[in-house]
Amino acid sequence: MGTGARWDRTKTLTTAAVVALPIIVLASTTRPLDCQQASWDHLDTLVVLGGGPTWSEPPFYRVFDGILDNERNAVFLANGGDGELIRYDVGSGRIERIGRRGRGPGEFGRPLWMEPYGPDSLLVYDLDLIRFSVFSRSGGFGRTFRAQGTGLRGKHAAAVARLPTGTWLGVQSGTPQVLMGVDTPPGTKARDTLIVYAIDEDGNAHNTIARVPHGLWERLPDTTSFNVRRDEDAGGAAIAGGEDRLFVAGIGDSLEVFEYRVGDNAREPPRSPVSPPGMPRQGVHQVFASREGSLWIGQRDPAAESSVFNVFEESSDGWFRTGTLTLQGKVLVLDASQDRVLFLHHDSLGQESVVVARAGG
Repeated sequence: MGTGARWDRTKTLTTAAVVALPIIVLASTTRPLDCQQASWDHLDTLVVLGGGPTWSEPPFYRVFDGILDNERNAVFLANGGDGELIRYDVGSGRIERIGRRGRGPGEFGRPLWMEPYGPDSLLVYDLDLIRFSVFSRSGGFGRTFRAQGTGLRGKHAAAVARLPTGTWLGVQSGTPQVLMGVDTPPGTKARDTLIVYAIDEDGNAHNTIARVPHGLWERLPDTTSFNVRRDEDAGGAAIAGGEDRLFVAGIGDSLEVFEYRVGDNAREPPRSPVSPPGMPRQGVHQVFASREGSLWIGQRDPAAESSVFNVFEESSDGWFRTGTLTLQGKVLVLDASQDRVLFLHHDSLGQESVVVARAGG
C-alpha cells in the first residue's frame, strides 16, 4: 500500500472476534477515582488492524512499538518488518507511511522504540543503525543523533522512556562477544547489565540512576564457530516512564519495581521497591507505565493461552489497584494514555494484530 492508502476498516473491525478483547475476570478498586484515573475493569474495542487470513494482508510485519495520538485520533506504529513508521487515522481508517528502509536521513534499518517527543514530534530508536531520528507527526523528517554510550563494543539501547524532563535510556552493557571470547570454555555463563541514564537533546549522557542485571548468556559447545544463547527464563530488566515517574524493574524469579521521581538531578535510589497489594511477583513478562504514570504489569498463562494485566495507580496514601484485565492470546501493551490503550496481539500462529481500545464506563 502506498502513502495515503486506506485500510478496509469494516473488515478490520470484524477481526475483534479473533482477538477476543476483552475477557474480564476481576476488577478491584480500593479508593475513589478522580477524573484523571480510568477504571480499567472493562474495555471497548475501537479498532483492530491486521488479523487477515494471509501474511501479506496486514499493513505491517513485526510491529515493535506504537504511540497513541489521542489529540489527532491517530496511532503511530514502528513497522520493523518493512523499516518504516505507519500513521493510522482511527476515525477514517486512512494509513500513511513514514520513512523507508535504508541508511540515509529519514530512513530506517530496524525501528525498534518510539516515544512522543513533545506535542508534535516522534522520537524513534533504530536498533540496526544505533541512532535516534526525530519526525514530525505529519511525517516530516527532522534530524538524527546518537546517544552517548551506544554503538561501542556492541552497546545499544535496550529500553527508552520519554518524560517531560527528558529522555531516559536503558543501555545494554555489551554483546555476548564482548562478555565472552572464542577461548571461553563451553558452559560458561555471563550476565550483562542494563545501565539507566538520561540523555539531553544532543544525546549527551548524564544522571545515571541504576545498574541492574539484564540478560544471562551461555557459551555453547560449538567447536566450529563462536555460539552463545540467552537464557530467556533467567529474567531481565526494563524501564518505563510516565508523568514524572521512572520505573526500573528487575524481572526474574521474583519481580522488583523501583520508582524514581525524575528531576534535574538524580536522587538517591529508593530504599524499597513499589509493592502495592495484589501486585504479581512471578510469571511477569512486561512492566509498562502509561503517560499519566499508572503502572501496568503483565503476566502470561501458557496453559490458558491468555495474558493478564494488573493496573495500579499512586495516590497520597500509596499504590492501589484499579483493575485486572484478562485477554486471550499473547498480548503486549504498546501505549496507554488517558482512557485509551494500544495492544499488540499474536495469535496461535504468531500473526500480529494491533488493537486500539478504551476503558469502558
